[in-house]
This record gives sequence, structure tokens and C-alpha cells, in this order.
Amino acid sequence: MDKGPRLLVWNYTLQEKEKLDLLLKEIGAPSAVTIESSQGYNTLRGIIHENARSGREFTSDEKVVLFYNIPQKGIIFLINRLRQTDLPRPIYAMVTEHSIEWLFSELLEHLVSERDSVEKRNDQGSRR
Repeated sequence: MDKGPRLLVWNYTLQEKEKLDLLLKEIGAPSAVTIESSQGYNTLRGIIHENARSGREFTSDEKVVLFYNIPQKGIIFLINRLRQTDLPRPIYAMVTEHSIEWLFSELLEHLVSERDSVEKRNDQGSRR
């Protein structure tokens, strides 16, 4: 993972992305990189390092923020700042040595499944 730190976003509207980029500019961070629908069936490595695209379009209504090459302290800081805004609550994830080899579409499916499992456990725990 040799590229500089970056934030990758999925399914942000133009207005949401502009608001996010303004926040990033305020803290001296580079603008977020949008994962395009034509990149959904590429690996994160291909998206990050080669701006890879495929002939198929990927769609999902989920919002995602991926942290690439950002230290844990920076991730915590960014999540806390983002929670203070009126931007939608995305699924947050860190790109790891393992996940960088996943297709974005598969990673998103995995992240949604994890989130849903956690929410289900939390719902069951609160009913007890």
C-alpha cells in the first residue's frame, strides 16, 4: 500500500461530496476520491492505483467511506468530524492488505452484511 493517504467515497451526491471536500479542506486534507459505478467490479487495488474501470455498471444505495493509508488516529479524528456534520451516515471501513484485493462490489456486500448482523444483535439485546 504505497500511495498516499486518501478517502474514497461511494454513492455521495454532488452536494454531499462538495460538503465533504470543504470539511477536508478545512483540516488540510486532500479531497475525497469518488468510486464511480464503472469501478464497482474492480478490486480496490485497481481503483486506487490504476483508476481501473470495467464495462459493467455497479449500483447500490449504500453510502460508504473507505480510509486508505490513513493512520488510526486520523481515521478516528475524521469519523468524529464527519459525525458532527449533517452528511448521511455511511458505512466506514479501512482498506487493509487483505481487502485491497477484493472487488469493491464484494466488499460492499460484506460490509452491509456485517452492519446488518450488528444491528440485529443490538436490536435483540435491547429487547431483553
